[in-house]
Amino acid sequence: MSLGFFNALFLFWLTKHAVDSVQLSAPEVVTGAYGASVTVSCQYDLQFKEYTKYWCKGPVYELCSKVVTTAWGQHSERSSIADDKDAGVFIVTMTSLKESDQEMYWCVIGRLGRNIYTGVRLRVSHTVITSTATPLLILEQDEIR
Repeated sequence: MSLGFFNALFLFWLTKHAVDSVQLSAPEVVTGAYGASVTVSCQYDLQFKEYTKYWCKGPVYELCSKVVTTAWGQHSERSSIADDKDAGVFIVTMTSLKESDQEMYWCVIGRLGRNIYTGVRLRVSHTVITSTATPLLILEQDEIR
């Protein structure tokens, strides 16, 4: 095979990947606090509003396991998915985050032929975020009679 064939194949892959990334987008990395919840928005082109969407977990898309899907209902043990078809976004929420949740996840639009997907790395942080506020002191003036 000639080098030109591989260049053409690479160009086809690059073009297809660029088109898919326009059709579906999500943050590359999200961080959630241990024990808390995290929400991920997967934005898609409106031409896919009637397709099944899902969230799967695994180091590579081809080996990922479905966590939750719009076809099964909206919930699994600690995850939920909601599809806003008018806005072109499906939102995944994961609750009670554990260290074992720290992994690569995939926003997926299921379709005949080849699914559309994009990866999201979930990081689970043990950092505790606290806020301190100065109490508000309200002094009231005695009524004058």
